[in-house]
Amino acid sequence: MAENGPIERLAEIVSDKVLTKFKWKQVGPCNQDFKCLKQNEHKPATKKQEHTHPVDVVFSYKDPYTNKTVLLNTDLKSYAIGSISKELVQGSLNSLARTIDCASNSQEWLDKYRVCVGDYEIRGMLFVYNHDNKFDKDFYEYFYPERQKAAGSRKRSPIKLESFDLAQGHQLHIVEPNLIKYMMAITADMHEMISEGKFPREDYGFYYPQLTLHKVLTSEEYLPATIELISAAYMLIKHGAVEQYDKQVGELKEVYSSGYVIYYNRNGGTDQEFLYLLDTLARYQLLNASTRIRIRVAHSSPSGSLRSNFNRAIQKFAHEWGFDESATRILENIQLHICPVTKEFYSSEDIGWGVENV
Repeated sequence: MAENGPIERLAEIVSDKVLTKFKWKQVGPCNQDFKCLKQNEHKPATKKQEHTHPVDVVFSYKDPYTNKTVLLNTDLKSYAIGSISKELVQGSLNSLARTIDCASNSQEWLDKYRVCVGDYEIRGMLFVYNHDNKFDKDFYEYFYPERQKAAGSRKRSPIKLESFDLAQGHQLHIVEPNLIKYMMAITADMHEMISEGKFPREDYGFYYPQLTLHKVLTSEEYLPATIELISAAYMLIKHGAVEQYDKQVGELKEVYSSGYVIYYNRNGGTDQEFLYLLDTLARYQLLNASTRIRIRVAHSSPSGSLRSNFNRAIQKFAHEWGFDESATRILENIQLHICPVTKEFYSSEDIGWGVENV
């Protein structure tokens, strides 16, 4: 971990509270080191003792398109805005690249974390939590500084991806502060729907279409979210009906029907965004009278014209495809909800006192 004591617990708490809703599992022990297998290549020149690699936590899920268990060797970082820098990100990613290089061939690592049966893949994940909730810029400016380069400002040097010691075939993923905010907004929204009796606690999973080049290789009904899906513009969740026990009749009764929830991570600034989304739903054959669809925008800065753009997209889509009145009504029955911006604050002082139920 980058910081000691209560600060290091912040990222652990957030990852545990958030990632379980995406049906990820933690495997093996936390906060461990394992022996480096490439001392000459990985060991810093100034280091005297034997070099080791850190494992903060390992998360796992089954990828539906490869049917492999993905093992994410995760580096948890918790920083205030002033501590997040290009140098920190570059150093963390390079260290993570070396870690998974050794992990892939380390029997010590495999004995602790490969608890799955069947094929698996080890990847690295950098999880950067901003514990003061003040990080509001584009994280990827560190890689592509020209994105936000102001006129007349000095050109900043980017993080060079080719400088990492990343072995061929290995992958690194980044869960940065803005993506964490999106994930936290989804988690909070799920909890709210569950409390309202409009979403099941367990009977839900993430939807993956059968593609031309990629087929879903599992028959499981409720699937986990892959890191690629979480990072995408939207994700579809298939959920079962919500049932509650009726004491008067002594049986379970359905209080909310099954359907699909779409979490959307764009600001909805144009109707073209929603036209593309509607076209996608049509290709997945989800636009029918029997399917309940709810679109829930979880972007941190939704457009003030979002709802108008959505309604305009419905009318354009219906016109372009020549929908009659009943078919258009199916589109109009799609519910649109803008999720409140979730900026949960986890206090390092509270955690230092053992107050973690926040």
